[in-house]
Amino acid sequence: MDCGICLVYSPHTTAGITINENSDPDVIHDLLLGLDTAFPEDNRYLHAEGNSTAHLKATSIGSSIMVPVEHGKLVLGIWQDIYFCEFDGPRQRNYYCKLMAG
Repeated sequence: MDCGICLVYSPHTTAGITINENSDPDVIHDLLLGLDTAFPEDNRYLHAEGNSTAHLKATSIGSSIMVPVEHGKLVLGIWQDIYFCEFDGPRQRNYYCKLMAG
């Protein structure tokens, strides 16, 4: 496929897919710090598995992204990369990629 769209999807309720900078490792630290600040552990959560913060983080990040494909390559910014975000692991996970011609 020369041109189109790539869908990347996570079928897990405590994991997400996002695009962000992949040049400076401090960005990952800062993203995790921000998510931990926005969604701190809290004993008022009722979910029996005890992973409510993982569900909240995954919901805020989202379960999929779409990226244009041009000339057989993903069109990402110079510093961008695709992240699979695990918020309740480590666990065995899957993700799916679907290429659609445009």
